Amino acid sequence: MWQINHHPINDADPAAIPEEEGFIHSIGGAGLFAEKSREPCIRFCERNRDRVLSCLPNSLADVVRPTSFGMMLDLVKAHGGCRLYLPTRHEKFFHRTGLYVPEPIYIRWRDTADVNGQIDIPNVWGLLQALRRAAIRTALARGWSPDALHSTFGISRRQIKAYLLDEHETAPS
Repeated sequence: MWQINHHPINDADPAAIPEEEGFIHSIGGAGLFAEKSREPCIRFCERNRDRVLSCLPNSLADVVRPTSFGMMLDLVKAHGGCRLYLPTRHEKFFHRTGLYVPEPIYIRWRDTADVNGQIDIPNVWGLLQALRRAAIRTALARGWSPDALHSTFGISRRQIKAYLLDEHETAPS
């Protein structure tokens, strides 16, 4: 029988905390909202707009299409994982959420809402997965090697083939 040696976890070591906190946030998706990640994320999304929009959940893509990716990050950070009620007037929405949406864009949002005036906002994890798919598709479009795709994203050759099939509707030779 195997004997398991238990080691106490040292949660109180102040020297390790800042480094570990950054790592934990990056793995959990919160790093997406950090200042150092936010601008590169927005630039990536803007440069690859069509690809990113095609990877986002429909409810979020409909909301983001007429606005900006910065608004998308703010919306997911504040209301991710929730159903968000859209009052009839956009001023009420601003007072309720703190997010300013110009009236013409807000009217489009209202058009995509359900009969109760609500829209689903995906959680941070859903957004992170969508952006990962967009990054993989962008890397494929730029001709990354299978080894580079595997080491960067941890995907297998079979998954690469599935991405290529999905993108081009033809299998690579």
